[in-house]
This record gives sequence, C-alpha cells and structure tokens, in this order.
Amino acid sequence: MKYTAIINEKAYEVEIGPNNTVLINGEPRTIDFRGIDGEALYSLLVDNLSWELLAERTGDQYRVLIDGELHIVEVQDERTRKLAKAAAKTAAATGEVTIKAPMPGLVREVQVNVGDAIAAKQGVVILEAMKMQNELRAPRAGTVKEIRVKPGDKVEQGQALLVVK
Repeated sequence: MKYTAIINEKAYEVEIGPNNTVLINGEPRTIDFRGIDGEALYSLLVDNLSWELLAERTGDQYRVLIDGELHIVEVQDERTRKLAKAAAKTAAATGEVTIKAPMPGLVREVQVNVGDAIAAKQGVVILEAMKMQNELRAPRAGTVKEIRVKPGDKVEQGQALLVVK
C-alpha cells in the first residue's frame, strides 16, 4: 500500500512491503514499531536506530513527540492526497500555528514572551509529563502572538499553550 506522510510541510512517499520493510521515497528501510504502554508510548526502530515516542492519532493526523520535538504528521493514501492538493489551491492560510500539549502534564517553564521572534525548532515550553521534562519546540519560524499558560499550570492533552503567527 502506498501512502504520503507530510511532516513539517515536507511530503514523504511511503510504501509498506513484506517482512517489516518500508520504502521511503524509494529507499528501503527496516522498521519495527511497537506499543509500550498500550496507549501512547511506542518504541520505534529504523535501520537499527532506536527511539521512544509519544503518539496521538486524530483521523489522518498524528501528533508525535520524539526527543522533545513535536511533529505533526498527516498520513494520506493516494486518493486523499489528490483531494488535499485540490483543496489547498482554494484554501487561504491563516498564518497562525497553535502549539498544543501533546500529553497531559505540568508546565515547568515558558521560554518565550509575547512579541518574541522565534526560529523553527526553537524551544518554547518545558512540559513535565510521566516524570520527564519535554521541551516543546516551534514547528516553524514566526512571532509569538499569544501565551495561554504559565509555569505551574496543569494542562490536558491537546490544550493550546501558545500561538505563533
């Protein structure tokens, strides 16, 4: 089966083959992906490199936290991809991105202020979850428009933390 995975506005063509093999943009990879806690914590091995990640699925979109970086991954089959391309031609972008909590936790630090210019992948919030501190990073460059949390706040999964324009 062929899919397109869109990560940080870059598209990857993914074809799933037999025996844990996957072609990513035509290059073969050996993948092992297993649930650890039966909920959102997973073990991922790609060509014998290992990561632990948190993942949440909403429809065709996944919110994936790896090494403190939040990645929004949209997975589309070929038909859905064609429909999305057609819709993108007519849709207007708002230019704003809301950074949301990838899991329930406690805000330990807000590393930016309203009006700050930030770079892509710059740390913006430290969120403590499951006894680990996770640095959430901006998905793209922009200006901090709004901060909706402060240190000490308890947040729920999916709760808006800040807005970047």
